[in-house]
Amino acid sequence: MVDANISFGQAEYLEQVLREGYSHPAVKGIIMFVGPANAGFNSTILADEDFQSTPAGDVVDKLIDEWKFQTKEIKADGKGSVEIPLFHGDYNITVKDPVSSSLTAFSYKMTKDVTKDTVHLRINA
Repeated sequence: MVDANISFGQAEYLEQVLREGYSHPAVKGIIMFVGPANAGFNSTILADEDFQSTPAGDVVDKLIDEWKFQTKEIKADGKGSVEIPLFHGDYNITVKDPVSSSLTAFSYKMTKDVTKDTVHLRINA
């Protein structure tokens, strides 16, 4: 059986490593090889011998769910500002004016050449 205390600490570290790697512009994907616990890989196995998810498996499942394509609705603050962490990729953004309910759609490409921590987009109505 996998020691959950050891695995939980290793799972937190695994999440940090995967997030750091995935956010780098040169990374196109991540492949993981994790062997069985009896081969000495007990701190990063994704499922135990009963096929129950381990803490490391929970981290990987959470990140896969977080990183897959999805639609999100985000509301701006009182000044019309929104802060969203983005990975490199293509985004289709639709902005809804809360007063007139008009929609403005545009595309944004987050490339590896973007070196600023913050990107400001101005929409002129």
